[in-house]
Amino acid sequence: MVPLAHGEEVYYRWINERGNEVHSDRPPPPGIDYEVSRTGSTLKRVVDADEGAVPAEVKPRVGNEFTSVDEAAASRSKKNPELCTRAQTNLDALTSGARVEIRDTNGDKRFLTDEEILVERAKAEAEVSVYCP
Repeated sequence: MVPLAHGEEVYYRWINERGNEVHSDRPPPPGIDYEVSRTGSTLKRVVDADEGAVPAEVKPRVGNEFTSVDEAAASRSKKNPELCTRAQTNLDALTSGARVEIRDTNGDKRFLTDEEILVERAKAEAEVSVYCP
C-alpha cells in the first residue's frame, strides 16, 4: 500500500478473471477496470480499463475525480447470480469429500492437499456470502 498522512494507505480493487475480488497496493494488469481508494475514506475513483494505471494520488482535483461510496449500495451490487452459482458449485465440490483436481501455473493437473482444500473452502464460503442473496 502507498502510505499517506496519518497512516492511511492507497489501495486498488478489481474483479479478477475467476470472478474474485482483489485488493492490492498496485493497480491490476492492463485492460482491467478497477477502483482506487484509501483506507479510512468514503471516496473512490473508478478507473476504466482503457485509462490504464493512474497515479496513487487520492486527493480529488480536476482530472482526478472521486465519488462518494454508498456502502449499502455497494454491498447490494455485489450480489451476482452467475458468481453465486460458481461459488456454490466450488463450495459443493470442496465439501463433498472427493479429491479435487486443479491445474497449476504450468497447466499440469494435480490434486489439492487437505490444507489447500480448507483454504479454498474458506474462500468459497466467503464468495457465497458476498455474491449470493
